[in-house]
Amino acid sequence: MSVVFRQEMNIDFERLNEDIHLFPQVHPVTPDMKITHKGVSRLVMLDRYTFKDTAKITLTNGDFVVLTIKEDPKFPARGLGYIMEIDWESKKAKVKVEEEFRGVLDDPEESATGLIWKSLDVIEKPLELFYEQIAKRNATGLASVEETEEKRIEWFEKFYNELVSMNFIPAGRVLYGAGAETDVTFFNCYVMPFVPDSREGISDHRKQVMEIMSRGGGVGTNGSTLRPRNTLARGVNGKSSGSVSWLDDIAKLTHLVEQGGSRRGAQMIMLAD
Repeated sequence: MSVVFRQEMNIDFERLNEDIHLFPQVHPVTPDMKITHKGVSRLVMLDRYTFKDTAKITLTNGDFVVLTIKEDPKFPARGLGYIMEIDWESKKAKVKVEEEFRGVLDDPEESATGLIWKSLDVIEKPLELFYEQIAKRNATGLASVEETEEKRIEWFEKFYNELVSMNFIPAGRVLYGAGAETDVTFFNCYVMPFVPDSREGISDHRKQVMEIMSRGGGVGTNGSTLRPRNTLARGVNGKSSGSVSWLDDIAKLTHLVEQGGSRRGAQMIMLAD
């Protein structure tokens, strides 16, 4: 990677590597690393798949960050920028948003300068800025099941060569979780069994959906087994509120469960017509 391109990134890589030493899961930046991706692909990589300092123990002025630029409840906008100033007392930071992400800013002055104040709660510091770092972490995690150090080194090299050459790109949950030493799923999506038509069955299903989404998995739910609205509920001598209302309750979990701090849960709801 050319020195010029690294200068354009405006990042102090020496200081970043010092920060990385506090996180044994993360591999330091080396001069041969060059894959950063562009546009939306770059944002997705940094936002969803990189290891971050979520506790913000290394966050300081000049740091490159991922943040929620526009906090719309339904359509929040994420983007990239640099920390200009931190007010630890009010837990806010002034961020200079990169030019390509300023279009969603409503205030004309903010849109022109890219300078916005945001809560630290919506700001994250990625420690992996190159795809090679992710590939090394993944290869380390995938090779860790080998019984001897010799075999772990051998399979690390094999996995890393395939990953970094992009001959093989794992699913997003593997990119995010492998080697991170976090309690997340390596499966992207789960097809759930039919929902049992009882209060207990619905509650158990809801619990499983919440657990899967909190660990990063998407969920597919078929509610065709649930009785329709106004059907007799014999045990309580009443009527059911119906399958649609119960499925709507399960669907609302997507707005409540955060997946790694960067996105909401993903869910497909099915009902036979």
